[in-house]
Amino acid sequence: MNYAVKDNKVTFAGNNNVDFEYPVEEIVEAGDILIVILKIPNGVCDRRNVFAFDKLGDFLWQIKDVPLYYEGKNCPFVGALINDQNEMVLFNWCDTAVIVDPCTGDLIRTYQTK
Repeated sequence: MNYAVKDNKVTFAGNNNVDFEYPVEEIVEAGDILIVILKIPNGVCDRRNVFAFDKLGDFLWQIKDVPLYYEGKNCPFVGALINDQNEMVLFNWCDTAVIVDPCTGDLIRTYQTK
């Protein structure tokens, strides 16, 4: 898929730019959908740092507030992958893996990673 990342900005096909409050940590492709994870600075509490866009940069969804295995902590998402079952899995600092539908952002299930 055609896109470029520079600090807080993602440029999609057709030069459609999206600027974020924080730098981009990672982008994962799920078919024609780009999952963008922002790098949340230390001391900032933000557990909704995952966004999805279509290939032209049209906004699809932002991650909902997901119940965690360890409450009361700053637990931003720090990575993602497509697993062997072709599911989108998001990982956070609080040992919670979150499987979401990449098209809608709807929570499918969670599991503890440690």
